[in-house]
Amino acid sequence: MPSKTPRQELIDSYILSTMARDVISPPETLEESINNFQQTLDFISLIENTRYLRERPHVPKQGNIDLAWDFASDPDHHHRFLNMLRISPTVFNNLLSLIENHPIFKSENNRGQAAVELQLAVTLYRMGRYGNGASVEDVARMAGCSEEEKEVEKAYMDNHLGFKGLWREGWVMYDGTIVVLFRKPGQNGDAYYTRKSNYGLNLQVGNVPSNL
Repeated sequence: MPSKTPRQELIDSYILSTMARDVISPPETLEESINNFQQTLDFISLIENTRYLRERPHVPKQGNIDLAWDFASDPDHHHRFLNMLRISPTVFNNLLSLIENHPIFKSENNRGQAAVELQLAVTLYRMGRYGNGASVEDVARMAGCSEEEKEVEKAYMDNHLGFKGLWREGWVMYDGTIVVLFRKPGQNGDAYYTRKSNYGLNLQVGNVPSNL
């Protein structure tokens, strides 16, 4: 027997409640009975035509994709643009010129779209990453870390220990392995498939000296 959707379960619960209502307090007239029946139909129709049955709270977001335009404007940073979007600024502009007038980017209603260059940048960024494949540069852009902050962290530990540790260049060292699962998880199972052709969890161990 196929499982019911939350929408169908809600409809079934409502129908059951109306049946219980009519048993406990039956309508006294034919007109009241017709009104109750019409009210039930209207409510079921409302449930079926409501796209989201649960409130969709606003999720604050603050992106950094605009850094790509800063990287593109300075030849010294073109390698960072390449790391971010996987193609050079020249190739990006050529690709943009080929697609920007496509009808898919023209909305037929009053809801506007994001700029084509932004849509292209987001697509390239997403296509250029898989699983836990974020690079050190990706993390630095996201978290706002810099080489200077790394040096400050090293200096803090040097001062705390009284000498320069041999591991000081291993600032924020991480290593990982795969914890193999005995079978494919029932929910979102494909997300657990690893490069070693099994299902598992990624385990990462980090060395953050200031937390020792």
